[in-house]
Amino acid sequence: MRRTAVVASVVTVLAPLLLTGASTASAVTKGSLTVRTLDRSGKAVYAQVAVYNTKTLDFRYIESNKAASLPNGTYELATSFNDAQDNGVVGGHSVKVSGATKTTFDARAGRQVKVALSPNPGSAYDHMVSAYVCATDNGPATMGTSAESGHLYVIPTSNKAYELAYSTAYQPRSTTGGDFWLASATHRSGVPSGVSATLRRTGLTTLKVNARSGPDSGQARFSFGYQSPSGDACSMYTNSLQFERDLPNSFGVHVPPGQWTVSQQGNDFIYGGSHTYAAGKTTALNLGHAVWGPGGTLPYTWYHQLYFGSINQFADPTLTAGGVLATGTVKLTHAGKTLYSRGYTQADDIAAQPRIPDAGWYTLTETGHRRLPGGSLSTDSTLSLRFYADPGKNQQIRDYITRFWPNSLDSRNQAPHGATTTVVLGMQRSGTGDSTVGQLSDGVKSVRAWYTTDNGAHWHASTTKLSNGRWTVPVHNPPAGGRVGLRSTVTDTHGDSATTTVYNAYAVN
Repeated sequence: MRRTAVVASVVTVLAPLLLTGASTASAVTKGSLTVRTLDRSGKAVYAQVAVYNTKTLDFRYIESNKAASLPNGTYELATSFNDAQDNGVVGGHSVKVSGATKTTFDARAGRQVKVALSPNPGSAYDHMVSAYVCATDNGPATMGTSAESGHLYVIPTSNKAYELAYSTAYQPRSTTGGDFWLASATHRSGVPSGVSATLRRTGLTTLKVNARSGPDSGQARFSFGYQSPSGDACSMYTNSLQFERDLPNSFGVHVPPGQWTVSQQGNDFIYGGSHTYAAGKTTALNLGHAVWGPGGTLPYTWYHQLYFGSINQFADPTLTAGGVLATGTVKLTHAGKTLYSRGYTQADDIAAQPRIPDAGWYTLTETGHRRLPGGSLSTDSTLSLRFYADPGKNQQIRDYITRFWPNSLDSRNQAPHGATTTVVLGMQRSGTGDSTVGQLSDGVKSVRAWYTTDNGAHWHASTTKLSNGRWTVPVHNPPAGGRVGLRSTVTDTHGDSATTTVYNAYAVN
């Protein structure tokens, strides 16, 4: 398996999103700026330099060691580069451009960034350090890089318009096991003359990841990104992990507490929203658990139109967004007439809002297929929603989408042949999150379930059971092994019904 550095930004990272807000420089007196960047031996080395005019808000990147035409004014600068000896260098300072102006980032003035974790994870780990120089006014002049421990340098400045965020990360050299560690801190009011810090494990939070195979397989890239509630960009840059592991795999990720987003990208891509994880706590993340099936929000009416909501035919139970490889169809019917019908591919955005004629019963049918390697699970799914809608009211439809949870599967989502697997039938009825869209009260009236062992050629009815508020159904696994598909129809107390089907839901060995 190809090794990758544990830190997401191992080379200079630009901030392209910030470019969208950059204003065009006003027609004022032109000057020029030459930014010299020198490596640890004093030799000129190429770098990109972030340049931000604090008055006009003009922002751009320029190349070092050559003159760049700029309007006269005061600018915040930031740069980072790696030299031929794999040393990383980070720096930032301000400059006033008036005519032909020159300034220098000299790595020989750089001081080493020494950051370690205590207790140290040991010699079986690769140790990386990262540093970012950021403007304290939240301007876009932000640059940073990562390097092996002992090879990262920061050029100091006493200018309080800048700050330095730094982190230390440990990645196990073994490609089959071991935990990942990341700790970080920020130095405010200027960039210090070097950093020598020991960060402690006790302040971290732990994510125990159990990543199964089946719905996805092969090698997967895992990403962990920090979301600063205060908008501190520096801490978001240094608090980031990316690495690859073969599925199935289990590992721990120890990171600073706060809001984190997690994603997994292999043959398919799944991701979830931001969640807050507390210091000193351990949270289990079970990824790739069978079954990937229909998820998302239910449709809703809005001024005589029906909004389909988020169509996701292959949602992971934990990271509920993704399944981007799916292709399929969407069809809406009413009173024997087709109001809307189209096919979609992974590149399409289903954003239709067909007008619905009057109050009555409607049927929305969605199908999905994933183009995956042979042996993959959750390859096809369908969802049929029969519901009553009133176009004169802004409200979400009733219905319950089934989430299938087979118990006692192994790390490859396999069940023993000839045994009986209990499948939990979760009732999904997520709201829109929009307070102007009403959500009607509802309850489950009946639940029916079936399973197939021949890819839908024959369906076997199985009795559902309600116990302690949880619906379950027994499935008799084929004695010779194979695949099991699952289907459920949930009818609510108002007559609405939803039929959820997933083919190749789990394997039988």
